[in-house]
Amino acid sequence: MTYLLIFNPKSGKGKIQKDLPKIISFFKEKKILLDIHETVSQDDARNYLLQTKKTYDCVMVAGGDGTISTVLNGLLKLDRKPILGVLPYGSANDVSHILGIPRNIKKTLELYTHSKPAYIDAYQMNEHYFMYTAAAGLFTRISYDISRQSLNQFGQLAYYIEGIKDLTSEYNFQIEFQTKKQSFQKNVTLLLGLSANRVGGIPLLFKTTSKLDDGLFEINLFESKGFLSKLRVLSFFIRFGRKVSSDIVLKEPYFKITAPQDVKWNADGEHVCDGDIEIKVLPKILPVYMSQRAKRKLLVGGLK
Repeated sequence: MTYLLIFNPKSGKGKIQKDLPKIISFFKEKKILLDIHETVSQDDARNYLLQTKKTYDCVMVAGGDGTISTVLNGLLKLDRKPILGVLPYGSANDVSHILGIPRNIKKTLELYTHSKPAYIDAYQMNEHYFMYTAAAGLFTRISYDISRQSLNQFGQLAYYIEGIKDLTSEYNFQIEFQTKKQSFQKNVTLLLGLSANRVGGIPLLFKTTSKLDDGLFEINLFESKGFLSKLRVLSFFIRFGRKVSSDIVLKEPYFKITAPQDVKWNADGEHVCDGDIEIKVLPKILPVYMSQRAKRKLLVGGLK
């Protein structure tokens, strides 16, 4: 097999730079071909995948969820899709936690050179691909408004600091939903779409029974009801996603959402677009490496 490592030198306080010799040594000892590409801009990883003339069996990404998102938007446009392997070097590391990737670099590389991949769903918002979350409203701008300096200084704590600041902002917007089964309007404070039970570094242990390969995407609506709306959202995260009777939860393979032009949409922590969107599931299109535990928990057939 042939491997490509794409790494963001700025992610996770630059820790990847220290581990790079270990990664190179691992592949040399096993006599496995490894190419390396260091990103120099936000879209560099995507552009490199689309422009390189080489083909790879596995593309490993060392960086945060933003770097993974950029790689995903190149990888899914390839005719022959390599296996995605995630090396957790970001701040929140939602994707690596969802996939059950070890923090120990050697254990991760052993997983990527000795296990079989799983095929999971990916999702598309307009023309943008994403892996696990789509959202608009309260708290959703934090991931791309936060400064690199704050992330390097405070790490995961920086997200919570920005979240407290965001509570002073007003979120109340009307959206119109259309699925293949129904259509309706709601005024919401937060729209939160999930394919797994983690977002923004927060484990939502009680939230979703969704699987990564079930052909569906789950959207949670938090209606606008004055300041109580913000308390309801806070309660949702503090209680790790535990459901209450007032929850509005939709699980569908397709959504068409009409929203005001000033509503900003976030997918996997990145600002994607404003206003109207369509979300659709791309069933089992993405080969990824996962831990055995994550396969048992998050795939429809478990390890079968």
